[in-house]
Amino acid sequence: MEEKTILNRRYEILQNIGQGGMAEVYLAHDLLLDRYVAIKMLRDQFVADKALLEQFRREAKSAAKLVHPFIINIYDVVSEGDKQYIVMEYVEGITLKDYLQSNRLSLNAVLEIGVRLADALQHAHSRNVIHCDIKPQNILIDKNLNPKIADFGIAKMVSNQTMVYTSTVMGSVHYLSPEQATGGQVTASSDVYSLGVVLFEMLTGRVPFDGNTAVAVAMMHAEKQVPPLSDYLAEVPAGLQEILDKALAKNPADRYRNAGALRRDLLDLKMQLFPFSSNDYMKEMTIAIPTEPRLSETEADGATMIMQPVRSYKEAFGNDTPLGEDEMARKRKTKKKLGINGIMILATAVVVLASLVANFIFGSNRAVVKVPNVLKMTVVEAQNLLEAQKFIVDLEEGFGENVQPGTVMKQTPAAGEERKEGSKVLLVVSKGAELKSVPEVRTMSLEKAKRFIEYAGFEVGEVSRKYVRTEIIGTVLSQQPKGASKLPKGSKINLVINEGDRPVPNLVGKKVKEAEKLLKEAGLRLGEVRYVEDRPAKDTVVSTTPMAGQKIVEFEKVDLTVSDGEASKPKDVYVDFTLSVEKLVGYIDTYDKDKKKEAENEKRKNELYSNYLKKNKDRKYELQIYVVDDKGRDLVFSGKRKIGDNIRKKKEIVGNARIKVYADGSLIEDKSL
Repeated sequence: MEEKTILNRRYEILQNIGQGGMAEVYLAHDLLLDRYVAIKMLRDQFVADKALLEQFRREAKSAAKLVHPFIINIYDVVSEGDKQYIVMEYVEGITLKDYLQSNRLSLNAVLEIGVRLADALQHAHSRNVIHCDIKPQNILIDKNLNPKIADFGIAKMVSNQTMVYTSTVMGSVHYLSPEQATGGQVTASSDVYSLGVVLFEMLTGRVPFDGNTAVAVAMMHAEKQVPPLSDYLAEVPAGLQEILDKALAKNPADRYRNAGALRRDLLDLKMQLFPFSSNDYMKEMTIAIPTEPRLSETEADGATMIMQPVRSYKEAFGNDTPLGEDEMARKRKTKKKLGINGIMILATAVVVLASLVANFIFGSNRAVVKVPNVLKMTVVEAQNLLEAQKFIVDLEEGFGENVQPGTVMKQTPAAGEERKEGSKVLLVVSKGAELKSVPEVRTMSLEKAKRFIEYAGFEVGEVSRKYVRTEIIGTVLSQQPKGASKLPKGSKINLVINEGDRPVPNLVGKKVKEAEKLLKEAGLRLGEVRYVEDRPAKDTVVSTTPMAGQKIVEFEKVDLTVSDGEASKPKDVYVDFTLSVEKLVGYIDTYDKDKKKEAENEKRKNELYSNYLKKNKDRKYELQIYVVDDKGRDLVFSGKRKIGDNIRKKKEIVGNARIKVYADGSLIEDKSL
């Protein structure tokens, strides 16, 4: 009988499950706490190197300080004679790299996983631990669909030993930061860059740079610009490219300083795109993890080690029984004498074995028949037909987009295949279309609303138009069904857009009398005429409100800004803007203007503003502030801000100027300076 290896009088070695450049990994049973653990043991040839050994111990202990739900936990760091090893969490799952090789993630899933990984890295960075080898091979997806980062603590040591560009580091070089590729200083932002590459791969299905040699790929990271997402994706939501550009900046000074800053921007974008689907991404990911436990193995990638599942129990144990909770119980029971329960189990096993032998002997005489086609039948009809032909029926449920609930949408084996009587036929029965959360698109432009709706898995239905004077032209006034409703994927969302049927003509450069005539021909009226200092000839239209091309209702007034013919001198002004609920929501035109109901109207308006603020107090809006004067239009600010934030900028203007402020692409303020 083979002698058992027990480390530290506690960890019983069960199986070698992986080989790495500097270590070997074993599956072990923690006899004290009765649980399975992974043991990563430094190879003998490295134990004699005192400097390396000390670094291994120091960094392993540093990694042991990291306790986070999305990091593989280090339980113990042990020095036992000439053996140096780390005891860590045993994770049941597959690597993100394996998943991406045969699956595409939804945008919601990419953002959620990115947020969780960035949160894990920020936890490490706050404790002065830098991973240095972030890549999909070092990210596990467990059975609960949580990402977990592996190889914390030894990655920096490994990278210091193996930053020689040979074929042994090809797996890592695709995710190296420019400073790592050129031998520069490694900081927390180096991990941010590598995570940016992982995000790029999750979004596009490929790495940004590839080449025939590791050196070529490393130099691409240092010198070439990352290709835009639009090269691979038909639609790129606003803000996503900016996040990737900042995460993948060549100069660390231009990059996110830490993973926490990247996490905030990813979370803000996710909440904007999928405000009611914080956990829906889990439903969108399917990972083939069997119900019985799996072992983990490591894959050599230079000197780095990657946790991955073995493909079968036979691969891990040969002909031994697979290990799991039942096995743990069995191991405890075998320490006792065989009692009455053991005898009963043995008797049962004998009966089962006899049954299998009999089945083999007599089953050879069973008739071979063709499997009938039961697709689109009700489950009762299908089961009756199959059982009448002496098949055994197994049932599963699944979502079916265009399949009536309760009917068969898939069968295995397929219709027409030949099987013996008594064989099993698996039927997948439709439980209807998957219900998804409808996005909230009110106040968005029509184009932006379409993108949000399509990303959420729905279609834009009927688009009608209604004009509300005090609302922003071109934005969504209402939607049906409302945001947060649950509908089958592919359902249509009807929109009402704030537009009339009369486009404002282009009056800039026209004289006032001619402009008035053109407005009348367009079915509109002349509104306020305001004279300003301007270079064009006297009585020449400089601008209009609303602008040319915007659609309003018949007989609506159009205001003109007209030149008085006087040239203006440059002057300094301050652009002072505070992002407020009032500017974002606007005044609601449907309120009754009766003075007697003024208090009631004010109360309703305040309730509206209060509810909006509660829902969006932590949301960041993408702001652009423009100043338009005689010299043209100039962008004076662009960035993300929350409600209540103030922006103050000094600006030189010529003539009369206006300030135009856009939030997430929609105009929220247009006024004179």
